[in-house]
Amino acid sequence: MNYRSIIFYKYVCCTWLLLHTGLSSIAQSNQQNANTVQGKLQLDSIWDPVVYLSHIGSFNELYTMSNEMIIAEASIDSLGNFSFIPDYLPEDDQLFRIHVSKKGAPAASLIIGGTEENHLFIIANKSARVVLNNENKNGLMGTAIIEGYSPNKSLQEIDQIASYADSTHFNGSSMKREFVTKAIQEKLRYVADTASHPLVSLYALHKSNFESNFPVNQPFYENYLEKWQDESSSYFSGFRAQLPIKKSPDILYYVLIGLGFFILGFFLNQFLKYRAKQNKSQLESLSVQERKIYNLLKMGHSNKEISEEYSIGLSTVKSHVSSIYNKLNVKSRKEAMDFK
Repeated sequence: MNYRSIIFYKYVCCTWLLLHTGLSSIAQSNQQNANTVQGKLQLDSIWDPVVYLSHIGSFNELYTMSNEMIIAEASIDSLGNFSFIPDYLPEDDQLFRIHVSKKGAPAASLIIGGTEENHLFIIANKSARVVLNNENKNGLMGTAIIEGYSPNKSLQEIDQIASYADSTHFNGSSMKREFVTKAIQEKLRYVADTASHPLVSLYALHKSNFESNFPVNQPFYENYLEKWQDESSSYFSGFRAQLPIKKSPDILYYVLIGLGFFILGFFLNQFLKYRAKQNKSQLESLSVQERKIYNLLKMGHSNKEISEEYSIGLSTVKSHVSSIYNKLNVKSRKEAMDFK
């Protein structure tokens, strides 16, 4: 092999090595970016350059905060970039919150409403890629754009609808605010009803203030629960527990109730027949004289009146009455008179 061939061979090897290394780096970078929660936040000097990621286990925890809820934190570099590598996140979709805190404030602090609202909600899982960017630092989280995993775009649209209701509290008459609020709640119920993603659907319902409008929209919620009856996440379990809907008994319930009444009626009828037969047998056990005395006894005659009617002694009447009591298994004159 001559000198030129050696140089050419080394050139080819170096080119292949550089190309292979570059492609591997690109592939590794793409792989890292494929499942990240990352973004760019433009913050002014009043904010700590740290982003916190919290897990929201229930929709009742949307606006509660504690250190135990924070599962990760990431520093914001000089360009505003931050990134979480969510290898520890669950496989299924769950609700999370991203927030920042002011300098000197606790890490677990929320600001709700206004231009300094310091948090937003996202849906994520172990494989999702979520990208956050607030182009207007004055708006902080309120103007942030979320790209990547598509359900988060729906969350932002829901927030925009709900935020309009808040703006009406400061403009117009109370009647106008009431009409606008009802219209927005109806719109949010429509979003919940048509959403294909379960967490997006529930998010819209919670933004619609469902606790207050449930009494007048109960059929909607009954149909809603039927639609999502196979959804077994903790979010839906908590939602079902909040709705005071009593499940209507199915046809088997009514069949069992009917069968129970039939059996009860059958045995009651058999018992009455048995009692009637037993009573008849007891009456037949009376002698001819006892039957005559018993007939007068049932008519309310006293022992003296019976004695005079049949011209027998009073002691004899008493003896017959005692025998009648024993044969009919009664203990008083009233029970004998009521004997059937």
